[in-house]
Amino acid sequence: MVKKSEGKNETLVIVSLMILFWIYRLFVLLNSPYDLYLDEAYYFNWAQHVDWGYYSKPPMLSWLIYLTTSIFGESEVAIKIGSMLLYPITTYVIYLIAKALFDKRVALYAAIIFFTLPSVWMSSMIISTDVVLLLFWSLALLFFIKALLSDRTSDWIWAGVFSGFGLMSKYNFIFFLVSVFLVLALIPKYRKYFQNRNLYITIMIAFVIFLPNLIWNYNNDFVSFTHTSDLSGVKEKVFHPNKFFEFFGLQFLVFGPILFYYFWVMVFKKAIVKNEKYLILFLFAISTLGVIMILSFTSRSYANWAAVTYVSATILVVAYLIELKKVKLLKLSVLIHTILAIVFYHYHTFASLAGVELTRKIDPYKRVSGWSDVGRQIVKAHHSYPNTLLLTDGRTEVAQFDYYAKEKTYIWNPTHAMKNQYHITRDLNSQKGRDFLFVSDKGIEGMERYFDKIKDAGEINIVMYPDYNRSYNLYYLKNFKGY
Repeated sequence: MVKKSEGKNETLVIVSLMILFWIYRLFVLLNSPYDLYLDEAYYFNWAQHVDWGYYSKPPMLSWLIYLTTSIFGESEVAIKIGSMLLYPITTYVIYLIAKALFDKRVALYAAIIFFTLPSVWMSSMIISTDVVLLLFWSLALLFFIKALLSDRTSDWIWAGVFSGFGLMSKYNFIFFLVSVFLVLALIPKYRKYFQNRNLYITIMIAFVIFLPNLIWNYNNDFVSFTHTSDLSGVKEKVFHPNKFFEFFGLQFLVFGPILFYYFWVMVFKKAIVKNEKYLILFLFAISTLGVIMILSFTSRSYANWAAVTYVSATILVVAYLIELKKVKLLKLSVLIHTILAIVFYHYHTFASLAGVELTRKIDPYKRVSGWSDVGRQIVKAHHSYPNTLLLTDGRTEVAQFDYYAKEKTYIWNPTHAMKNQYHITRDLNSQKGRDFLFVSDKGIEGMERYFDKIKDAGEINIVMYPDYNRSYNLYYLKNFKGY
């Protein structure tokens, strides 16, 4: 048992560390020299048109970006700041979940472990759907656990509200509902809730909140669900265990090597079935992780797809290690994760100190570099063709040119494909008769019949590494005739 004075000191140290980590992250974000990642620029564009749904995602993240950019402006920091603001809230909710199930000590360690997970260190510097998903997953879990323990109607209602918000954040929140079913079905004392009207009130509340997105999808040929199916690659009948091992190995980086190792120690030692609270947390973790691990054998599975696993898995492993009196391993995890984050945050500085020349293959920041330079060059070139609209042929380019050239960019789509939001909202046929400045790294083959005249208009060449330039050719396209 921890003495009262030792407990106070431990609390002070943990809370102080989290505050310092947050300040450090904010400092890094404010001083970041990097451009927006493709998806960040893409989501920023969505946020300019508030809606109930978008091509590949529900609307919650776009609403968040709309809010932060309305308050702080349209800088890169203003777009990303939602992550910095929401992760402390999510961490506090995880503290409350752990405290409700165990005690304050487990709750404190669960909070700092989650706050310093490698995935959270990285995700704090970007804005992504996982930021809002993790918040509403943890809030829904908190109130579901409270409802299990108390059966208060108010807890069931809040669980339904936050489940609805979760579904409006990312479609894989459906795994939360699967987890609820598993808990109620596999733990005998909770099976009674299948006959409790509060459970169905909760489900109905979540459905009503999610309904506007379903209506949006209905009006747009269920494009979001088609995209999700295509992205997962579930239609591909290919068995590739190497992809499974790649996904599984990456989870040691997402969750941390010590924590992910002990997660599986609990599984193989069957520790989870000896403790009802462990089992609840495990079921909420494995419902997502297990499905995606299976999926990874036959289709693409990205490392972050299992992000929600580590809301409950963090509390689970922390409680287990404290039970085993292995608190030093938790402290070591915080240290390891923090060192990895510092190296990642200041990668260019460490590479320079080590005398390492960066190339496209060894620089993790390649995809968030050079876009502002390209944007400035486009603006400069556009001055020579003042009455043209910008046109390009890739989602990445549309998103980045929109932001860094500060002008609406159209996308070339003669096949009328529906593969991104721009294919829905920027039909080039609405601009018949207009002239364009076409920016492409692919060329103009097959475009001649759609315009009266095409001529070279120069090139953009941004030197990034000895082995890589970000290069585009420019073309003046006169009088678009329509597809």
